[in-house]
Amino acid sequence: METKEVHLFPHLTLDAVENIHGFKLCSYLIALEGWRRGLKLTWYKDESELCKLDRLNSSTQGKFYSLSDGEKTHYFFRSRGDKVANKTVRIVQDKVKTKEYLSKAGVPVPLGDSFENDNDIINYAEKVGYPVIVKPLKGSMGKGVHTNITNREELTSVLQELRSRYKYKEYMIEKHYDGNEYRIYVVGDKVIGATNRVPANVVGDGQNTIEELIKLKNIERKKNPYLAPKPIKVDYEVKNLLKISGFNLDSIPAEGERVFLRDKSNLSTGGDPIEATDELSEEVQQIAVDTLKALPSIPHAGVDIIVDPNDNTKGVVLEANATAEIGFHLFPLEGKAKDVPGAVIDYYFPKSKNTVKSSFFFDYHSIIEPLKQWAAEEIVIAKPPVKNEVIKRIIVTGKLKKLGYMNFIRRQALRKGLHGKVQHIDDTTIEIKLWNANEGNIKDFIELCKKGSKKSKVENVQVNELKEDVEIPEKLGFHIISAID
Repeated sequence: METKEVHLFPHLTLDAVENIHGFKLCSYLIALEGWRRGLKLTWYKDESELCKLDRLNSSTQGKFYSLSDGEKTHYFFRSRGDKVANKTVRIVQDKVKTKEYLSKAGVPVPLGDSFENDNDIINYAEKVGYPVIVKPLKGSMGKGVHTNITNREELTSVLQELRSRYKYKEYMIEKHYDGNEYRIYVVGDKVIGATNRVPANVVGDGQNTIEELIKLKNIERKKNPYLAPKPIKVDYEVKNLLKISGFNLDSIPAEGERVFLRDKSNLSTGGDPIEATDELSEEVQQIAVDTLKALPSIPHAGVDIIVDPNDNTKGVVLEANATAEIGFHLFPLEGKAKDVPGAVIDYYFPKSKNTVKSSFFFDYHSIIEPLKQWAAEEIVIAKPPVKNEVIKRIIVTGKLKKLGYMNFIRRQALRKGLHGKVQHIDDTTIEIKLWNANEGNIKDFIELCKKGSKKSKVENVQVNELKEDVEIPEKLGFHIISAID
């Protein structure tokens, strides 16, 4: 496997985003950024009369939330905030309407049209000339997209496969354009990040088969918070492209030889997100900014552009996504993470730009579960301590092996509103660390540590004063880290 250079944000550790995937990751990243700046964060089980954000019947639990600075409140669905007009969301869901708006504003778009009848699609392909691209008019996440179709026979086969797998009635056919495809995230008049989405591929090592290389790469993808639920799956498309390229799953590529498994670069089907903002010319970045200006009331969104391989100042816009995924900008497979959440919060709450941020994170799953079960209408997250500073280290010794004392300590800490953690050092020793806290509450807590639970026998409690910053983000609340039964 190749060794890739990746630079992630230190405040977004794997613990902070553990098991948060897909669109929920988008929601969490922006909500966490606002919350860390001291904004009031409220999660909702569903949209309300206060705010309705167009969402294509998608569930909102864990994805619909608001942030407030006390003067104004903004609502969000996934990565999209309420400054993005619902009208525009519906426009960009229709690829023909989107092209009409962009063409009128002079934004370069691919040559293409939409049809319901397969014969009309084939005739149009013959008219504009191969290669062509076919994609559902109102599809998303790369479903049903086929690129670089080079002849009538191949197009006929693709259409047959699409009709058998999907229920889409109308398809768009466009001229295929060579070049790298980028997802560019724009906020206001600025490009925040650009990702080169490379189609699913494996690189040979001279020993493993393509099938084995796919399994190895999926292991690596599992380690990436964004890519974990997006493995490379061997399907008709993969087998067909391998056949066209002269390979099969049992082939052993030479060391360093890259074998592409798909034509389309969609990340959900195994593509690689490579951070590439610095590769983009100023002209292409301006095309992305102009795309949003050409549409009504859409100050932030993702824009897909193919850059001309012979002239990096030119490109064509494939589409705009008003509710774009942002996880790959923060967790690229290669390159430096880009702070899309920070840019979005800056736009909605400009006064919060210079706020000293907390490095704490909250337990997303425990908060969202009551909303998923409709057991709560909304949940407000307690404000985090501003500074992640350990102020007390308490060592308790005695007959403390059983978990009862650990649970006792946790209950008392939560009752006192203390943040921290408790863990066993050995069979007779427990270590407690407390973050920023009220001295009065700490004093009462220490007395409870000395008292202990009913089945424990405390022999000694040693309290050390600490004034040290913690580099690793910690979870809000009080937690048992480990226990010996």
